[in-house]
Amino acid sequence: MKQYKQVNGTSYDVRTPNEVVAILESARMNRTRLHISFGETDGPQAGRDWLEENDVYGFIGRSTGSIKIPLLIHNRRSLGGPGLLDHCIVRIRHTTGRRSVVWEHPQYHHGRIQIRHKAESLVVGARTLQVDVLLDGQVQAAFEDMTKARKYIHKLGVQAEVVT
Repeated sequence: MKQYKQVNGTSYDVRTPNEVVAILESARMNRTRLHISFGETDGPQAGRDWLEENDVYGFIGRSTGSIKIPLLIHNRRSLGGPGLLDHCIVRIRHTTGRRSVVWEHPQYHHGRIQIRHKAESLVVGARTLQVDVLLDGQVQAAFEDMTKARKYIHKLGVQAEVVT
């Protein structure tokens, strides 16, 4: 049976650090939009960011029912959202301004990220992909141009090396 700790009526996984719970509760009460980075929180890969792109931006809400878990609500007009993997959070950033880091796992890291031009362009439908983003030497994503690859990196909030 899953164990929870309850704060202000919201049930968080017992493995979630108290500092993260406090930040999430503050964001929920103040309607602050956040970018949540998920990853490994223990073991040999502790602090490693999964570099998720989807369901990582939003407001913190909570479910209804007997166990009210935290939810990630996409925008103010949304009525619901996915349950938050609160025990897998490795970084929290504000989404406004300079996207400042509010909290980071003590061992936060994301691997080596590089941007490089493809040796040969790849045509997919009407798009011609010319730029790869590599994570530890493996293709993570492909883009039409360098500008779109840089926007992707900026959205993730990480640093990348441009390889020529």
